Amino acid sequence: MVFNIIAIIIIIVLIMVIAGYKREFKSIVKQIDNHLDDYVNIRTGTSDKDLDRLVSRINLLYDGRQKVNSEKKKVEEDLRASISNMSHDLRTPLTSIMGYMQLVRSPKTSEKEKEEYMDIIESRTKYLQTLISSFYELSRIEGNEYKFNYKKINLSALLCENIASFYNDFMENGIDPIIEIDEKVRDIIADENAVNRIFANLINNVLKHGESFVKITLKEDGNKIVTEFINGAPDLSEEDVEKIFERFYTVDKSRTSKSTGLGLAIVKHIVKLFNGEIFVESEVGKGSKFTVVSKNVYCE
Repeated sequence: MVFNIIAIIIIIVLIMVIAGYKREFKSIVKQIDNHLDDYVNIRTGTSDKDLDRLVSRINLLYDGRQKVNSEKKKVEEDLRASISNMSHDLRTPLTSIMGYMQLVRSPKTSEKEKEEYMDIIESRTKYLQTLISSFYELSRIEGNEYKFNYKKINLSALLCENIASFYNDFMENGIDPIIEIDEKVRDIIADENAVNRIFANLINNVLKHGESFVKITLKEDGNKIVTEFINGAPDLSEEDVEKIFERFYTVDKSRTSKSTGLGLAIVKHIVKLFNGEIFVESEVGKGSKFTVVSKNVYCE
């Protein structure tokens, strides 16, 4: 008799436990069904550790999906922005070229004016070529299609060569650059063409916005090599500093400077692939400083 009573009690307890689990499972399923497209934390009213672990795992899955959705949304927004900027940057010079072509064909246009207009058309065409080439190069880098040929290179010699190649540009802009290069800097293992691209883009940037002052330095700091490109450009805003390495971003909001907004984005990606760092600083009254830190120093 006692055994039967105990058995009945156990059965009743088991039924209650099973019913409790069933209620919790129904609650969990309902919460999932009601928030399939939302970011929520599934909750449970039980103190059962196994059920808590199950809910915790479900929430981890929600967190992962939310992260994927956020990244997907950002990619879509970046793509839309890129298409919009690319369309604008293509449309503007193309419209200009078409306008000047009409003037060239006009019988009222003198030979001297035609020559001037053809020079403008050539300039606009070169800009388009640069824009398309830069966009293609950036897309290759971002898609990991850019193959590097790693070898031992001398950074000081490479930087000097790049600065020399911009000599005429410095003179035309009335800029006498201050050059401080430590020739004893150790060599590094990197791709020479990629490093040339980094130096050329940064020199072009400081030259374009340098006004009357440009300073370029190269030095060794412990196990790192630090290259600085400093110019006397107007102070950058917080937004400029935050976004300056993004695709198509230009400090000139009207986009009249003929900058593609891709040069610094290319530099950022290449430096990152070399496991290096690049950042920009802007001090009031002192202009801007772009710093490249190379960590893969080659040891003799």
